[in-house]
Amino acid sequence: MRGREMFGREAEPDPRSAAPPSRASHRAPMRDGHRREYAAGRDGGSISFRDRCAGALTDIGVHGAVSFRDIAEVHFGGHPFTTRRAVNAWIRDGIVEQHTATGPRGNPFKVLTLTRKGVAEARELAAERGMDPSQAIRTVRVRDTEAAHDTAIYRACRIERRRLEARGATVRRVRLDAELKSTVARGSEAARKNGRRAADAERHRIARELGLPLDDEGRVLYPDAQIEYEDADGRTGRVNVEAVSGSYREAAVRAKAAAGFAMHANGPAAAGLLRRLGFGSDSGSWLRGPADRDPATVEL
Repeated sequence: MRGREMFGREAEPDPRSAAPPSRASHRAPMRDGHRREYAAGRDGGSISFRDRCAGALTDIGVHGAVSFRDIAEVHFGGHPFTTRRAVNAWIRDGIVEQHTATGPRGNPFKVLTLTRKGVAEARELAAERGMDPSQAIRTVRVRDTEAAHDTAIYRACRIERRRLEARGATVRRVRLDAELKSTVARGSEAARKNGRRAADAERHRIARELGLPLDDEGRVLYPDAQIEYEDADGRTGRVNVEAVSGSYREAAVRAKAAAGFAMHANGPAAAGLLRRLGFGSDSGSWLRGPADRDPATVEL
């Protein structure tokens, strides 16, 4: 069959066979965090890169110190290259600092914190994302001896936040133990001018107001973090979260578990301690984080 005219003459038909069908439809399913999946997610418009960055910066500010890997897994689909792109931009803009810490097993891991400039930006982002105006946004000094525990608190809070969100609740505020202790101590010291009994009474009053239980001797039990939320019906509530380390005393674990704290094990030794005491997490595993990973695993 003759083709249509071209340049004053009839075009010959193309003798080549038709192109084979695309292999794209036969590709294996993309694993979580794969760059093709992430590009597809951006094109589909589920969560934009900008929104992912806003959520990550808010979390770093709320918790003070968060590991690079946790930010990658929570906000960037586990994609280290996309996370590195975001982190490098934050560092260039002077809003985030990256530190290297050592976990309890001797494995190094990266920790992200805000600069003072970053605190101002994260405070605006937190307000835009519905956090309480009084939410504290922090810049902290990373201490090697505390970094593994501090980053485990973030993972424990993420587990509890997912549970709350599954019930239709919205997280409004997160308080860390230092903020809770400071609030109680300030009120107690202000009342001390009226005597020790007045100071103790004020400490207990503030603790009740904050939803902090007392032990059998009247001492305030402080969680590693406290999540304030609003449920689907507009009611407010709190979850006291504890990231238990293997060095915890059994008496302290029993007291906090009995007080209704959400107990999460930070490492296999802590998981064994909770199981032995009958307080194992229903997640079925400990808060495995960067410090527990195979040291050959690359963090960009």
